[in-house]
Amino acid sequence: MKFKVWLIRGGVSASILCALTLVYLSVLFQRNVEKIELEWSNAQPGQITNFGSTKILSILPLVNWHTRDESLKGEAGVSYLIKTDHNTILFDVGFNQKRESPSPLEHNMKRLGISLDSIDTVFLSHAHLDHRGGQQWVNKNTFSMGLEQADLSDKRIFALTATTYPNAELSIIPHETVLGEGIASLGAISRQLVMGKIEEQALVINVEGKGLVVIVGCGHQTVPKILQRVSEVFNASLYGLIGDLHYPIPEGRLSIAGINLQRILASGEGPHSPITIDTMEQEVELLKKTGLEVIALGGHDTSDQVIEYFNSAFGDGYSYVRVGESINIAE
Repeated sequence: MKFKVWLIRGGVSASILCALTLVYLSVLFQRNVEKIELEWSNAQPGQITNFGSTKILSILPLVNWHTRDESLKGEAGVSYLIKTDHNTILFDVGFNQKRESPSPLEHNMKRLGISLDSIDTVFLSHAHLDHRGGQQWVNKNTFSMGLEQADLSDKRIFALTATTYPNAELSIIPHETVLGEGIASLGAISRQLVMGKIEEQALVINVEGKGLVVIVGCGHQTVPKILQRVSEVFNASLYGLIGDLHYPIPEGRLSIAGINLQRILASGEGPHSPITIDTMEQEVELLKKTGLEVIALGGHDTSDQVIEYFNSAFGDGYSYVRVGESINIAE
């Protein structure tokens, strides 16, 4: 009898401790959200005016969920090959979730005839595993295109946060920065997620005769803040938005034990307020008001249902993001 009472008391105590822990974490989460929002409202980003332009812009998905055909490998990660008049940029390096050799990025580059020698710049949008080659590299504050780190000693490498790479010199650029002729970083935009604080930067390219094209890795910044920062930093109009905007509605691509990780853990509203269809629809209307002419939505963190919603909403201005299928903005 005493043992049974002890078990009951122990169970009640554990339940109370668990409840108190959840309350504490919720309060801490909300405080961090408020701190980031205060920093955002007080931010005074610099202006980038005459940073040149490019006559050519093509964006080739190298890693994403959907592929052009079965000879290419898709996964819940991101990598784009971006070509302008003067630069060839590798934007993020994928996930390699299965730790394959060759990785999906390496496999797809070989299938598409892309040599590492043709790339002069590496741009890292943020420090999440599906953009840096896997958690093992994130844990070491680095990144990799595959199971082994390739020689990037002759590349320019740009990251937001402290990052290292063997025999290479990295530039840490937390603020809006010109990176080349017609190429700039939008700078860090922070967000408190359930999984922790994240800072993400987008790439902005000025296309001659058209305007600004923004290339996004994951969209943790949120569409409203991306659009606000673009208008604050640049004096040119928005022409296109390419990349991933994080709409895992109703389901994301990554689930464990039935838990939709992308929808819950990557929410900026707390574990009890996952991303909703209403938020997505409001942001679509916001994008429409900008008058942009080209939009392409990646599927590594966005459901097929939302992709088709965007296709319907933007019509001829919409392009699918498929590995091996180039999005040509200007030729």
